[in-house]
Amino acid sequence: MRPSGNNGGGSDEDVLPYERNAGLIMATNNATTAFKASTERLYLSKPHFHKFFAKKVKRASAAVHRGYWLRMRAIKWVIQQFLERPSDQNKVVINFGAGYDSLPFRWLSQEAGLCSGAKFIDVDYDLVMETKRDIIMSTPELRDLLHFSALSSLGSDPCVLVDSEEYAAIGCDMRNLQRLERLLKSVINLDECSVLCIAEDSTSFMPVSAADTLISWCARLSKDVTFCLLEPCSPDQPDNPFTRKMTDHYTGLGTPLKSIFQYPDDRSQIQRFSNASFTQIDYQSLWEFWADPRFLSPSQRMELDHVEPFDDWEEFALWASHYCLVIAQNGGHPVLPGKLIKSRANSVSSEASDISARTSSPCNPDSEHFAYRYYNDPGELCQRHHGSAYPIPDQDAVAIFGGAGSKSCLSTSAVCRPRHLNDETPIVLPPEVGARCCHVITALNNGDNILVGGRLSPTQPLKDCWLQKGNIWYRIHDLPEGRYRHRLAPVTLPDNVFGAICFGGKVNPTKVATDVLLWEPNKGWRELRLFGKEPKPRFGPNFICLGFNHGLLFGGMRQDGVICQGIWRWRLVIRDNTVQALRFRPSHGLDTSIGSYQHFARFGASYGFVQDYLLIIGGIGRLGCIPKTYEILSLDGSFSTWHDESKEPSFRVSAVEAMCSQDCPRPFLVGHSTLRTRTGMYVILGGGADCFNYGEYFNKGIWVLYEKEAGLAADWVIVPSKASRYPPANSDSSFTAVDRRPEGVLIAPAVLTGPEDFHAAVRVSRPLHMSGLELGACGLQSVDFLKAALLQNSMSEEMSSALENPTHAHMSLVEILDALGMASTTFDIRCPGAKLKGSNPVCPTKVQSDIDEEFQIPTQLSSVSSLLHSVRLVISKKISTKLQYNATGNIVFQVHGARKLLLFPPGDQSKLEFPPGANTSNLDIFCDKTPLHEHIFYAPSGTSPHIAILKPGDALFIPPFWSVASVTFVDSSNDKDRLGNGASSPSIPSEKSSHLSRNGSISGSECVSDCKETPRMQDDWVDVTVNLSFRNLPHHLFCASFSHDSHNDLVAYKEGRRDLESVVKRFTSNVCHSTPRQNGQTAPTKSVVGSDLMLTNIPKDVAKAYLQRLGKELLMMADEL
Repeated sequence: MRPSGNNGGGSDEDVLPYERNAGLIMATNNATTAFKASTERLYLSKPHFHKFFAKKVKRASAAVHRGYWLRMRAIKWVIQQFLERPSDQNKVVINFGAGYDSLPFRWLSQEAGLCSGAKFIDVDYDLVMETKRDIIMSTPELRDLLHFSALSSLGSDPCVLVDSEEYAAIGCDMRNLQRLERLLKSVINLDECSVLCIAEDSTSFMPVSAADTLISWCARLSKDVTFCLLEPCSPDQPDNPFTRKMTDHYTGLGTPLKSIFQYPDDRSQIQRFSNASFTQIDYQSLWEFWADPRFLSPSQRMELDHVEPFDDWEEFALWASHYCLVIAQNGGHPVLPGKLIKSRANSVSSEASDISARTSSPCNPDSEHFAYRYYNDPGELCQRHHGSAYPIPDQDAVAIFGGAGSKSCLSTSAVCRPRHLNDETPIVLPPEVGARCCHVITALNNGDNILVGGRLSPTQPLKDCWLQKGNIWYRIHDLPEGRYRHRLAPVTLPDNVFGAICFGGKVNPTKVATDVLLWEPNKGWRELRLFGKEPKPRFGPNFICLGFNHGLLFGGMRQDGVICQGIWRWRLVIRDNTVQALRFRPSHGLDTSIGSYQHFARFGASYGFVQDYLLIIGGIGRLGCIPKTYEILSLDGSFSTWHDESKEPSFRVSAVEAMCSQDCPRPFLVGHSTLRTRTGMYVILGGGADCFNYGEYFNKGIWVLYEKEAGLAADWVIVPSKASRYPPANSDSSFTAVDRRPEGVLIAPAVLTGPEDFHAAVRVSRPLHMSGLELGACGLQSVDFLKAALLQNSMSEEMSSALENPTHAHMSLVEILDALGMASTTFDIRCPGAKLKGSNPVCPTKVQSDIDEEFQIPTQLSSVSSLLHSVRLVISKKISTKLQYNATGNIVFQVHGARKLLLFPPGDQSKLEFPPGANTSNLDIFCDKTPLHEHIFYAPSGTSPHIAILKPGDALFIPPFWSVASVTFVDSSNDKDRLGNGASSPSIPSEKSSHLSRNGSISGSECVSDCKETPRMQDDWVDVTVNLSFRNLPHHLFCASFSHDSHNDLVAYKEGRRDLESVVKRFTSNVCHSTPRQNGQTAPTKSVVGSDLMLTNIPKDVAKAYLQRLGKELLMMADEL
């Protein structure tokens, strides 16, 4: 590092040695510039300037992007208020510790008019500013924005590295105020200027006394000085997990935050600037600033959701509340507009309390009765956040399922219980339910647990729901659409039916759920009508049931990212023994202390009842980070009158400070789960966050919140658990107490008496399960024949040499498929006497005459020979196929193994999640794809699933446009009777004259003999099918690209989609034509009156409304067919 004494024209008294960590402080510029460059690239309009100063730009997380967007926007807003304020003086903006910030160049390029007469001055260490000067002067996009005069380069101090009419760069240690003042006066006459001083982070790395001296010195630069300070603050005690993570991060870099605990809050900062002779001081955290209507409108906040998916609200709020923005002035004309102060006229729209702090104590007198006890988890099971806790039935044990781990969402559970209990191993959710976070698990009023929704990522909401009865979890009715960060309240319905209400949540990154859903066991989900005054749609609220069918609502976050205030009462409206609606009423009976009230409305909090009051635990509040004193609040009052709508209950909010031992670490009450045990204690599991760019933080154990008087009978420990099994396929739905999706229509096998039976099925377009068909020679049943086909037709020369005959003679089909690196393979077959009708020739590379000779179309189906499109032999192992449909009719002949097929009629297409223009669905129809007897599937509501189980010798006709999915099927009940090669085959007196099994039962287990040449297969789930497709519609109705190996569609559908695009373009293209232009300017015209009022496009909301009307008309026409 160059010695600081090299300062050009300065005297010896003008020199200060560098701080010991000056190089490390300079290095923070690199990270900050990279984050700003990444943010600029996504969130800001061009031209972009940070990219010129960033050595390497890596895409940061969504939370970091939003945080840096907010701090950049805050500084921009202050500068804009300063430049727009009328003044007779010139204006100068001095950025102390500017580093590589490109702020001046963005202003000069985009707001040249507003910057007229203003000058930007960057100040930082001379080494930093020398690098910045070199980048500026070597980059035309930066250099061309500056205008240099002859006078500006004469007699300049060497430490004035750039001096133009609009911009100057000065290299100077900010502790050296004597030198700094001389350098500033060499580029601008400060006495005749309005001055805006900006310190973004820089003062937090300086010794506190030096930073205070700098602030006081700035107040004397001019009669009109505004100081904008943006630096870390501490809204809580130093042991706050986020605070500790942030301070440890900077300490680890060798650049500790020196003022964060010296000036942690508004009182200390206001006193700091008051001591520095500033008379007008405005203090806000960035989280408060985010919600300030002077700064951002709701629409501006919501626009950010369209830039990139975002759901890190706790992380963002914690970071923003750990940064403060102080704007201090010594002039008479305020820079900032006045704050909008709302009085607490009612609890619905309130954002401030008008209750005097003298009239009530902030703490609950009963708070001293509570205590924390911490138990460490030696493993990592508890390290998750945004999971959901639930009770283990019939045990005093608590489990937490899912949540976000260090790398991804989890599908596992952690279970804890008192150490002395010797109960049986707890049964938890099976991993097949799937990884997720931000879901809800709630105990119904009859003790059953229900899981609803969640997400994998903000763009992947989940809609599946599960119910626990005893030790088995059953999949139940799906939500109408996926949602996460919702809340679920158990209710008791007429006739003692136990249901649940789902309120709030997000359905995608840009939309909050506006409907309220009721789940009834025998009916599934339905939307409830809302009576009364409706609360704002929100996600992450507290939606609590206080009785059988009434409760309260408070907190949560609006679509624009602002915490909702106020408290609401809700009640089910029941008439004629039927739930008709949900009624909301705002409550005005909340009496609080001024200290507690501002922390009452929360996002992501948990809750629980203790005797006659409600505990509200953790989350984030209106001020962002909740101080330790107010992390746990109690809401107590007249709950007994809550059910009486004619009475206004009164409530009081107060703080609960639980006692704990010195060795008890503080829990991070964000993303946590809380559950009351059977003995009345509260177990806190999970919790944590990705703390901005400072690293992740997880709670690593169990916290038990208990009443000291009752005490703890035993220590709590993490215990082993085992996963629930799926319910049997033939389970009694009355046991589950829910209307499980019917297994569907079983397609029973039938023996064809002649071609007429097949023709009838084709004409009515119904599936037909056929047995007893003769497929020709027995070769396709032979494992040796199939192995030879695989080796001859699927291998490259290299693979062929690697698998010589002596080697593969003892390999199973599965081993050969593994060696070939494939799960399935397909061969095309030419059938004797059949003519393929495809418009494209069948791929010649896989057509093998030896395979052709082993299959012939049964005589009962011979009428399809002239209509054939393709015939293929498919050999596969352990695979399931996604739901898809084909425009041709298909016949599947099962040769080896067995498969379970699910079919849906064409009328179900709209409910099966087929993307526009696609033949393959996004719906994952099978919950378990492993080769088991119990292949559980769940069809969407309103569909008509058909089921066929094909065993060797069976064939299935699949009509055109029927959607089908399949999975390998192994009947575990027939292990002793199955052949070693996984195929059932009748006795075969002669290889060439044999026929396939005529077994017509789908549940039978005939014991049959084996072909002598067939060795025992190593695996049971290899299946071999012959798939025959034929076209029974005129050729011109199919798409021109129709080929033998594709799932193409009708030309009418393809052309219809193009017609839809044309319809949309009619509403979205320009409808008003511009007037002619002359010499680059719009020519005046007299024919258009009021041209300034003309719109160039149909407004989007109008276009949307008309397109929706056309869509309804199209549906009406479809219904009339």
